[in-house]
Amino acid sequence: MEQSTELRKTIGANALFQYVTDEEMSLVLSVAETVELDGSTTFIREGDSDKTLYLIERGCVEIVKSNPATGETFRIVTLGAGECVGESAMLEGNAKRMATVRTMERTRLIKIDFDRMAERGEAGTLHIKLLSNIARALSGKLGATNEIAVGAMEKELETSKARIAMGLFTVNLLFMLGIYTLALKSLHALVVNFGSNLISIAILALMSSVMFIMIKKSGYPLKTFGLTMDNWKKVVWQSFLMTLPLLAGIALLKAYVLYTHPEIEDRVFSILSLFEGKRVDITFYLYGLAYALFCPVQEFISRSGIQSALQNFLPDTKSRVWIAIILSNLMFSTAHSHVNLTFALLTFFPGLYWGWMYSRQRSLLGASVSHVMVGVWIFFIVGIDQIWNALF
Repeated sequence: MEQSTELRKTIGANALFQYVTDEEMSLVLSVAETVELDGSTTFIREGDSDKTLYLIERGCVEIVKSNPATGETFRIVTLGAGECVGESAMLEGNAKRMATVRTMERTRLIKIDFDRMAERGEAGTLHIKLLSNIARALSGKLGATNEIAVGAMEKELETSKARIAMGLFTVNLLFMLGIYTLALKSLHALVVNFGSNLISIAILALMSSVMFIMIKKSGYPLKTFGLTMDNWKKVVWQSFLMTLPLLAGIALLKAYVLYTHPEIEDRVFSILSLFEGKRVDITFYLYGLAYALFCPVQEFISRSGIQSALQNFLPDTKSRVWIAIILSNLMFSTAHSHVNLTFALLTFFPGLYWGWMYSRQRSLLGASVSHVMVGVWIFFIVGIDQIWNALF
């Protein structure tokens, strides 16, 4: 008796059984039973012609549709406790089930067999009420299904848009690398005549122009490529703090080199020479300052142009971010091979740090500030001219 009362209460709470009288509810209870199914159990099969309605009392089910050509199944929607499934069969006459329904976990269902109810010939008024309620419920489900379909279409559109952006990125990148490789021999000659700094600046200017065109043509907002001033104070402060250990490491590295190579006449902080009246090659420091000012351009190419494209448009995997960081720095280092292989390799490793920083902040500002700090530190404060000439 207690179980029957609980069953009556559960069925009566469902929207399909609104306005049902006690007598009609008794009729429903006479053809209702409770079933408990394990996960991954199919209880409605596509193509069947029964008229059974199921109320989900506890658990979760999924509605799936099969592709006759491939046999592959696709999930349409999932339903949980308090919802019903299979009600559309009452509106379709002798039509067969349009989809398969199976449990996703251990599930408790209330099974109501309308074929048995129809055989008793007592369900005329009840049948009309149920049809009206079912039509109302299916109308709501149709709206939800439309929303799901629209969401799926938007997702597919976004995927297609990402593919196009990735295609444009790949074409532009291959074009630049191809031209650079073909011109490498000529670039070596230009380096001898005009110096590596001038040639590097020209190459970076060309690459940054191509990258900016690529970003504009992608159709994505500039923020997607880290070109934003959102939370800029926090980004700058974080960048400053995260760069301090790198600066300390550079100073310690130079101290170690000077300790192991006493023949090198230099000191850890070359800027001290300015305060001792020693002759300083101002031209070199001007080059260092120009390099530091050009750091944001280098980061724009590496982070906004290459890393962002890979990070946003590659398949969503756990290693995607690090693949983007490594590939972007590898490609950018390749663009410095006209100077020499050692210099190209040296541009790779600090780039990993800035790539990691960019992946955390998603702002070009942070990586640029850190790059400028390191550039000024290396060229102007610590100084690498003596070390570079002695070792390379």
